[in-house]
Amino acid sequence: MVIEGRTIALRIRLFKDDLEKALQQFGGKADLHLTADVRADSLFGAYFGMAVTLAADGKRVSLRVSSSGTETDASSQDVVWYVLEGESGAAIAKLAILNGIMFERFRDQQNLIQLLREPGGVRKTLYFVTTDPREQVVSF
Repeated sequence: MVIEGRTIALRIRLFKDDLEKALQQFGGKADLHLTADVRADSLFGAYFGMAVTLAADGKRVSLRVSSSGTETDASSQDVVWYVLEGESGAAIAKLAILNGIMFERFRDQQNLIQLLREPGGVRKTLYFVTTDPREQVVSF
């Protein structure tokens, strides 16, 4: 995730088989199959909006999918990625985040966010687990 001024952009990567099942359940579409050409951007955007909350200086920030794609990771697993972007009303001084992606599917789910604040190159790493599903706050 990159924050610059009032802009937030992030790239999220998910294992294709897990994401497919989550989106099938979330969207009530048992026949949904993700491919290189069909990545269900709008459905993923809605799922992301349900599972992840972002608040900049106390005001909710909505992100929209701006691009997506597929790739194979180093262990030959199929991965789907999405880039999401949004803006807050002013330059962000404090960001509250809760990343609950896949928490409804896996009791041992672990989510990492690597955060970069520009200008200045401030880096933070946030770690979210199902056993402690609460927001984390970063101040700049």
